[in-house]
Amino acid sequence: MIGKIKENLKLGAVALTMVAATTMMAVTAFAEDYPSMDLRLAHFVPSNTAGAQWEQWWADEVEKRSGGKIKTKIFWAGSMGGPKEILKLTGNGAVQLGVTAQGYFTREMPVAGNASLLRVHGTPQDAVDTWKRWQEDPQTRADMDKNGVIGLYHQGSNPYRLFCTKPVETLADLEGLRVRVPGAPYWVEFLSAMGVVPVSIPYSEMYGALQKGTVDCSFAAHEQAISGKFYEVAKYAIDLNLGSQPTWGVFVNKKMFDQWPENVQRLMREVSDDLMKTGAAENVKLAEKIISVDFPKHGVTYVEFKETEEFDKKSGSMIDLWAADLKERGYSDAVERLEPFIREKQANFKD
Repeated sequence: MIGKIKENLKLGAVALTMVAATTMMAVTAFAEDYPSMDLRLAHFVPSNTAGAQWEQWWADEVEKRSGGKIKTKIFWAGSMGGPKEILKLTGNGAVQLGVTAQGYFTREMPVAGNASLLRVHGTPQDAVDTWKRWQEDPQTRADMDKNGVIGLYHQGSNPYRLFCTKPVETLADLEGLRVRVPGAPYWVEFLSAMGVVPVSIPYSEMYGALQKGTVDCSFAAHEQAISGKFYEVAKYAIDLNLGSQPTWGVFVNKKMFDQWPENVQRLMREVSDDLMKTGAAENVKLAEKIISVDFPKHGVTYVEFKETEEFDKKSGSMIDLWAADLKERGYSDAVERLEPFIREKQANFKD
């Protein structure tokens, strides 16, 4: 699977070179103006997790475009802090950069931490668009400032779908299923309405939970299911589309970032923007390849879910849960600003 990802990244790198040729030429011409910097980046997942290769790409690209002067060492798999610790470690300067999911921080970042909404974002680019819109909001900026960080980018995943130990085709099949869910808000309420029994466990424990029968299914983008080798313990991929998600991204210590030279700030933002565009496009290609090549190779059966319309009627919209929760917590102004944006995304959602 890693070899296949690298193949896709080579294609993406060619496209990116064409798009960013002018920027690359300008950066190369003034590379000597960049200060020498050795940065530490704390990452919450292993390097072989699908999507993690983009952080390595980001670090490599910053180094290359700075003429080799800005180097970033990545500490993988929580070796410099767990997923719920990295925000604080980055904010207090223990590390300059940290990668974790905003969904872990719904109290620290009540608006930005609540962007993982099911059946809202049809594509990885849609999920990235929502993250960008969230970062522009004054409430998000205030929350980031309070935590001492700046969000440089967020990845947009392929649509989350079920990976199960048994076929699931109807609402009746969902009834009573024990399903792993991440720590993101509203997922438990949303899925409980379907008769599902949500089980909140970390990503790192998904394989074991499926293997031991602790859960019957887990939500994952196809590429995560392959890189995590879930196909060894769960042979059914269910095409119930829960939508793309803003998964994780790079936070940078705000105080340090503000003190860095303007050209360093600009370089990091340019590389981050390029990553979001290229990564979203490459994810779409990757999902198509996994269905046609990797699933058959690993003996995975792709199962059609036959009652998607009935699912929507029974579950309702997760946006309603999001709006009600934030209003109750005193963020009505943010809801008023952001709800039209995500309603529009949901209106364009296609299975």
